[in-house]
Amino acid sequence: MIRPLADRRNHMHPAESLWQSHHPPFDLPPGVLPVPTPIPGIAFFPGGFGLWRPDITQPLPPFPIGGVMILGHDFHSETGYRESLARTRESESQATWRQLLKLLAQVGVDPIDCFFTNVYLGLRAGSGTTGPFPGATDSRFVAYCLAFLRKQLAEQQPRLILTLGVNVPPLIGQLAPQLAPWTECRHLKHLDAVGPVQFDVRFTDSTTHSATVVALTHPSLRDGGVRHRRYRDRSGHLAELQMLADALAHAGTIAPKHLDPHA
Repeated sequence: MIRPLADRRNHMHPAESLWQSHHPPFDLPPGVLPVPTPIPGIAFFPGGFGLWRPDITQPLPPFPIGGVMILGHDFHSETGYRESLARTRESESQATWRQLLKLLAQVGVDPIDCFFTNVYLGLRAGSGTTGPFPGATDSRFVAYCLAFLRKQLAEQQPRLILTLGVNVPPLIGQLAPQLAPWTECRHLKHLDAVGPVQFDVRFTDSTTHSATVVALTHPSLRDGGVRHRRYRDRSGHLAELQMLADALAHAGTIAPKHLDPHA
């Protein structure tokens, strides 16, 4: 299991500091709304603090420095955010959380060691959650989001990064020369062809921090999409388990003892 370094600093909690500083200093693109206040419980950043906090009566857990970054595309819609805010957490029964937590449990990753975040900042106006993110064609907004992702990487220094879905790899690929082939990938099969697991990735402007990066099927589409994955001599769900086993072993953790597609 990847264990985070304890955060012993006496200033604002890093997750709170990141949330307080994430809003762009310019008007958001049409169709993108600011997150008015963080969801206090379990929620991906920037909808919430991105930490595993089942009990909101307890303080925020330590920021998982040196742990795992779970990197999605964008948080949610305005409607979905407000429902989660009223609930004080995102629902773990929704497909993304349900499938993601199951996969993490299969490979022995504790959610407390993870920072759950997204590339794009803000909310989708209305209730829709599919299709291109409204701000994806605004070059200034995209540049700001990628610069803020660099800030998150510098703050957490994750040893392992798990990207979710086909839209994230082309974006994070812009931040590290080793991931440059990912910028041209539009399908999972393209990622599998160029290498869905990249070791010792160093990001631009970082001279010391490196991470293993794994491109996973998006959890909400896992049932239909994972069957197309190919890695080494494995396919489907076993292929992604092997990706994670290799990544965890390289990150200095214990790999799963078995790769059971029905686990």
